[in-house]
Amino acid sequence: MDNESLNGTLVLVRPDLTVDPANGQGKVAIVNYESQQSKEVYVAFNNGREAIYPPESLLKLKNKNTILNDLMANGTAIPLSNFKDLYKISLLLDRGTNIAHWQALEVAGHNPEIWDKALQPAKPIEKQALEKAYAR
Repeated sequence: MDNESLNGTLVLVRPDLTVDPANGQGKVAIVNYESQQSKEVYVAFNNGREAIYPPESLLKLKNKNTILNDLMANGTAIPLSNFKDLYKISLLLDRGTNIAHWQALEVAGHNPEIWDKALQPAKPIEKQALEKAYAR
């Protein structure tokens, strides 16, 4: 399992969730606590509500350099509105503040066409567990 803790990380609840009792789809939240044993992530929304999600229900932004490099390499093939959103995300991330990071997640969450270019799973999916299974 990945040892990197999500505590304090800003995340986006997957906007495409079909079952979400907390109604957090597409909302930005901050990770309060991550339970390794139960594989649950406790998040808080800006309205004070809290919820529990499995890690696969949460997304985080890709590194700003990854986003910008993709824009520079493939910018001519990207529709203008998507290009603008990705560029805006990279500019917001460049500010380096939590508010700008929050705004960048909101921009990404509102445009499904750029999810694959701007977002990644908050936690890699049990990569090491699979490697161990093959090693046996």
